[in-house]
Amino acid sequence: MKTSDSTVINDLYKFSVLDTVNNTGKPFVSIIMPAYRLSKLITYSINVIEKTMDTYGYNYEIIVVDDGSPDDTYNQALKVSKDPTVRVYKLPRNMGKGYALLHGFRRSKGEIVVFFDGDLDIDPRQIHLLISALKNTKADIVITSKWHPQSKTIATPIRKFLSKAFYALARLLLGLKVSDTQTGAKAFKRNVLEDIVNHLTIKRYAFDVELLTAATTRGYKIVEVPALWKIKLTSSFKTKEIWKMFIDLLAITYRHRVKKQYTCLLYTSPS
Repeated sequence: MKTSDSTVINDLYKFSVLDTVNNTGKPFVSIIMPAYRLSKLITYSINVIEKTMDTYGYNYEIIVVDDGSPDDTYNQALKVSKDPTVRVYKLPRNMGKGYALLHGFRRSKGEIVVFFDGDLDIDPRQIHLLISALKNTKADIVITSKWHPQSKTIATPIRKFLSKAFYALARLLLGLKVSDTQTGAKAFKRNVLEDIVNHLTIKRYAFDVELLTAATTRGYKIVEVPALWKIKLTSSFKTKEIWKMFIDLLAITYRHRVKKQYTCLLYTSPS
């Protein structure tokens, strides 16, 4: 197991997305895209990500997981799956984004695994920045932070308050030292993610918090990068969702502080 403090790097914006690594150093990347009610957007999202990855010359696969959408998301995504780089799966019912991400991960092959939301709230060029940071900072996990000083985030005051209040609570209860847990753009070394997922319980509202808690507890290095392209936070939180996230946060705290679930050796990652 690697031992390194969770780290926030304030100048990672210097990793220009125009700087590409040599072709011989290109990793095989798996992009896991959870999708829910995205029938009008999913084909566009897949095509844009393909174009982005091709531009940077990556060897990659895109795995789309429809999280039990009641609309035509799955069939629309299937139209693109004729491309050998794209595979599409459908869950029988809505299981939560965390469950969908793990479902896709377990069917992936990449040495680097990227979790990327299918609604493209974050520009796909961010993927290259995540991979560059993963390679150049010796990080085990790289996450996009909406609140990094260099991020271009547009949010209403109430949305910004709720997001930062949730982070403050997660830091108080769990000791997390990252500024943003919920952004849908993260990159992982495969063996690190293989180790972490065996310790996870929550598959819905606080999945990202539990994942990062397990990673921090197990000594993996986490680096935050800014969102170099504009993020506009338009979705609102329902009172029911806020309450469920709070309950999940308390459950994670119990498993972390009392059960020591994230330190138990359930799996030995490959050397």
